[in-house]
Amino acid sequence: MPSLYAIASRFAGPGIGQTAFRAATGLWEAGLLGRLVALGHEPTAVAEDRIVDVWFPPRRALWFLDDKRFYREKNRRFDRVCRRQLGPAWDVVHLWNSQATTTARRARALERRLIIDRASTHIVTQTRLLVDAYAREGVRYEPTYRETIERCVEEYALADLVLTPSPLSYQSFLDQGFDARRLVRCPFGADLARFTPREKPPARFRAVFVGQLGVRKGVLTLLEAWRRARLDGELWLIGGEEPVIAERLRGWWDDPSVRWLGIRADVPDLLRASSVFVFPSVEEGSALVTYEAMACGLPLIVTAEAGSVARDGVEARVVPAHDVDALAAALTRMAEHPDEAWRMGEAARRRVEAFPWSDYGRRIALVHRLLAEGKRATEIQNAIGVKSE
Repeated sequence: MPSLYAIASRFAGPGIGQTAFRAATGLWEAGLLGRLVALGHEPTAVAEDRIVDVWFPPRRALWFLDDKRFYREKNRRFDRVCRRQLGPAWDVVHLWNSQATTTARRARALERRLIIDRASTHIVTQTRLLVDAYAREGVRYEPTYRETIERCVEEYALADLVLTPSPLSYQSFLDQGFDARRLVRCPFGADLARFTPREKPPARFRAVFVGQLGVRKGVLTLLEAWRRARLDGELWLIGGEEPVIAERLRGWWDDPSVRWLGIRADVPDLLRASSVFVFPSVEEGSALVTYEAMACGLPLIVTAEAGSVARDGVEARVVPAHDVDALAAALTRMAEHPDEAWRMGEAARRRVEAFPWSDYGRRIALVHRLLAEGKRATEIQNAIGVKSE
């Protein structure tokens, strides 16, 4: 019962390309991967003759398109190629949300089992949260295209199963009236060999953030909280700037306690050189960087919206999104109680060891196998060993 797995990203590349790599590897090792469609790929154990590469111009070549139009055109091209790969050989078709809607329609018409992977909250919830977040900051924001929202919702309706990674993203579907009998929570994982624990905390308190320096990730809230906390330490910001707030960020450049490190390849080393990982996101599914920070033995300060597997008071301090005072208090607590922070970091490493990427791949393979056998979401959720609560 082979499957078709499709991802409109570079397979085994960064971000969701890495998540897709781990999923498809699980399918490959289980003998279930019949075809992989991707926007290029890195060499992996997956046989080359199983991979179909879709070419699309790089972002820099289409500089005249804004991000939303660029991704819409990329997904349209990807969708056309995916649709041509459908045939009688595949029992299960696994697509990422909004990337291949006509393929999803065709899969249903051919009576294939259809999985839609949604790495974030429900598209309606996500759009509402982002519109609110940008409005709070007084930043002009163009909401998600109505066409994109409609395609996402249509795919949910077509799916035999929707996969989503965190309790919050799972709940967002229930809040939108989605049938729990077609919904499964499947958390992501961490590379426990690459992201290894630090040996000791730095002599001087150091908070670190990794991600786009933008509104969605809560960077403006973080900077204001850092200012209010007035700590004797450093804040390291790792990632590229979101263009619409670039001018706002420049107002912080003169603060000697804030270091702007840009996009880096040595993220594991930078995490291990830090005291605490801070990620006050306003909307995620389950941010991969939270798993990585935990694997490096860091305590976390996160929002519930970050979708972390860290638990409040055990491995993390969970603060409300947009709450500058709560975030400043959490930073102060970490700085003033280093022994407690170290214990939370040790607990974080132990916790994330239950979420290796290899287990994620095996869970995905089990989902495919059980879905092909006609099992429903409740049975699949129980079988993969992750509760939906």
